[in-house]
Amino acid sequence: MTKAGKYEAFFFPTKEGLLKIHAYGFNPTGSWGEVYATLNEDTICVKGFNRHKTIMRAVKTKLDMTENQNNDLS
Repeated sequence: MTKAGKYEAFFFPTKEGLLKIHAYGFNPTGSWGEVYATLNEDTICVKGFNRHKTIMRAVKTKLDMTENQNNDLS
C-alpha cells in the first residue's frame, strides 16, 4: 500500500484492535480521493470526492463488516 504524495493517517483503538485510516488525494478540495480502513489485517478501500464523508463511510463500512463477522461466529 505505497502511494506517492501526501496522505493523512488516523489511528483509533477499538475493542477489536487498532483501526487505521489512511486518506489519499482530496487536494485541491473537491477532487478525487480514496480512504483505506484497516482493522485486524483486513483492509477496505472507499473512493469519493468529499473527504469527510468518504472517511466516515469507510469507518462505518469497516466496523459494520467486523460486527457482522463477530455475529456470524456467535
